[in-house]
Amino acid sequence: MSIRKPVGAFLHFKAWMKLGQFTPLLAILILGSAATAAAELSYVGSSTLGDHIIPAAAEAFARKTGVKLGSIAIQGSGQGLELVVRGAAPLAGVSRGLTVVEKQQRIYYQTIGYDAVAVYVHGSNRVSSLSRATLKGIYAGRIRNWKEVGGKDAPIVLITQNPASGRSIMVELRDHVMDGVAFREDRREVDRQPDQVAALLSEPEGITAVSLASARPGINAVAIEGFPPDPRSVRSGAYILSRPLLLVTPARPDPDARRFVEFMLSPEGQAIVARSFITVR
Repeated sequence: MSIRKPVGAFLHFKAWMKLGQFTPLLAILILGSAATAAAELSYVGSSTLGDHIIPAAAEAFARKTGVKLGSIAIQGSGQGLELVVRGAAPLAGVSRGLTVVEKQQRIYYQTIGYDAVAVYVHGSNRVSSLSRATLKGIYAGRIRNWKEVGGKDAPIVLITQNPASGRSIMVELRDHVMDGVAFREDRREVDRQPDQVAALLSEPEGITAVSLASARPGINAVAIEGFPPDPRSVRSGAYILSRPLLLVTPARPDPDARRFVEFMLSPEGQAIVARSFITVR
């Protein structure tokens, strides 16, 4: 993280000393403003927010307030939330709902938008809709051929992230689809959502689940239980893999972190969310 040096403040401090007009109160004011100038906000957590919202939001926020985001770390929702709970980070992104236990921690959070974990198949695949039970069967390995779900006679290639990574995509599938059943062992495992999309584009028999913001030409989203991952179905919850996009801070947030959260709920911030996701209103 880069730290800006408060050179100007100390030059003013020396000038006041030479003029004999220095007082303890003045020292507090000058040094306090220098510390503020040196401070930078940082972001940790969800790659969905970190890749698609935070960079543009950070630029707009800096133009508006002068406060810069010194770093953006995208190690996943779970790890970002843990760092905030421990007091080791001022601001985290979480792209899933919080558990009851997580809500009881000393944190402050706001929903800044909505996303869907959309299930995608290759553009050449004619399958356009799956039931929840069928999706569970595919991810568990009980359904292994596309002909079992209305497609052609070809093996299903399951592309996922690491289930143990704590990334929100896998958490959403585990909590809303799998019912405690283990993921298929012979899946193709990759690290991040762009890797999933790249793998699917090169695998006509593949299936994967990623954020709406990760969609690319050449892959098609399938409906689940008859509901597509569109704004109406996501906001209402009819699409079962809908999820909130959260910003989380400690219960007593850093003032700049709170300002950033408030900025994201403003019309300007919501316009940035709307570029890739669904706004809160």
